[in-house]
Amino acid sequence: MSPNLLAVLLTAFFAGNLLAFALGKPNADGSARSIPWLQRSTSLMLAALAIAIAATRAPGAPLGRYAALIAVGMSVSFVADLIMASKLPNSKRVLLGMLTFGLAHLVYMAAMLFGARALTQPTLLTLVLCEAALLGIGALIWARFVRSPSVPAMLNTGSLGYLVLLGSMTAMACAFALTDARWAMLAVGALLFLASDAILGNQIFRENRWPLSSEAVWGTYILGQAGIVLSTLAVAGL
Repeated sequence: MSPNLLAVLLTAFFAGNLLAFALGKPNADGSARSIPWLQRSTSLMLAALAIAIAATRAPGAPLGRYAALIAVGMSVSFVADLIMASKLPNSKRVLLGMLTFGLAHLVYMAAMLFGARALTQPTLLTLVLCEAALLGIGALIWARFVRSPSVPAMLNTGSLGYLVLLGSMTAMACAFALTDARWAMLAVGALLFLASDAILGNQIFRENRWPLSSEAVWGTYILGQAGIVLSTLAVAGL
């Protein structure tokens, strides 16, 4: 991909997020202040960036398939962002959003399987240890910060299943990064995604809002997605 095009897309991405925050106004409880449509447009920018990177790769090569699937996962995530921002009743919005983001995580895991063919692959022991650690962290997050008796049982169960899936994706990324440093950006992105959803789950299910908590959710989320998208350049040594 052209360095100039990459610079333009990244500049637009960061400027969009900064302007959304700087030009916005605090909401009633002070948990958010960014301009919603401008903030979420940066998710579309990341999807466009991922597609542009994938378009420059040989489609049949493992790293080409990795980039293509990351682009698909980011595009699915953008759809999930639109769902979470919609006017659907809260329970339907949250459940559909979890299902859509869950699909994105499955696509990201499939991408890693293709990418691993071109790079050093983690041992089974490394994968198992990372999986155990991240699933344990996910279960702890769910039990201490997400699960709530005030929401329908279906949402509590769904949130646990979602955290298991997100934890598995994050575990794969961490196992790959521990094996080959070129996966480090992917692992950082996945961990930020996990942190974002932990805060979001606490906000939605426990109704725990604090000053700029929604900005913390979005900031960790969008930087996490940026790390995942830019990993397509890092694994190629670019």
